[in-house]
Amino acid sequence: FVFQLPAVDQGREMKLVGATEHLGKKNERITAVRFRGDRAYVVTFEQIDPFIVVDMGNHSKPKVIGELEIPGFSQYLHWIQLEGKRFMLGLGRQDEDIKIGLFDISDEKNPVQSAFHLEKQASSSAGSDSLAFRYLPNSQLLIIPKREWTWTAEGNFDGFVVYNINATHITPVHEIQHADSQSIYRGCWYNAYLQPRSLVFQSKLTTLLSHSVLSTDLGTGDTLFDLNLDKALNNTECHGYFW
Repeated sequence: FVFQLPAVDQGREMKLVGATEHLGKKNERITAVRFRGDRAYVVTFEQIDPFIVVDMGNHSKPKVIGELEIPGFSQYLHWIQLEGKRFMLGLGRQDEDIKIGLFDISDEKNPVQSAFHLEKQASSSAGSDSLAFRYLPNSQLLIIPKREWTWTAEGNFDGFVVYNINATHITPVHEIQHADSQSIYRGCWYNAYLQPRSLVFQSKLTTLLSHSVLSTDLGTGDTLFDLNLDKALNNTECHGYFW
């Protein structure tokens, strides 16, 4: 739907000026939208992931001009440019995995998924929290939080992953772990935790997550400092790592 905001002297009701037909197939719901100029890039989902390009140049008659169907779905879309071409970077899910997808939108009538990467049995809050998503256009690096919980002392992960993004490949380059697997499973933690955030200054990455703050050299992946915010915790008041 396209609504027009009322002028100051026209009351408070917005006027409907245009609408598309139903996007996607029956029973599919919209999971992500990104507006860029007079285009809207839309993802819907039920079983598969239709990536839809909508021309909104005529607000009264928005129309679908391109569509692509692929497995999984995106929760967040981010416009980027690589090698002089336009892309949309999508973060979402495919079955039980994190899915990072790169859509070539240089030909809007025929969008193409040029690259994707799956993080098996993992989740990322950046799909629903855009402040946890960071893309560095000059270095073409994507930084997002990742969580893995196995219900055992092995294989748990809470931290960030840095990915290199190019037109045909999405490649993990650094994993930044904020707590070891056994501590996540058996440790004694305070009952409050930090939301995932990342900051970059002079190629130094600072990540804030759960119960700690880390600084990492983006070039080498080396840890520069590790601040445990629960270090002085009274161990008689223990809580789980995530809860």
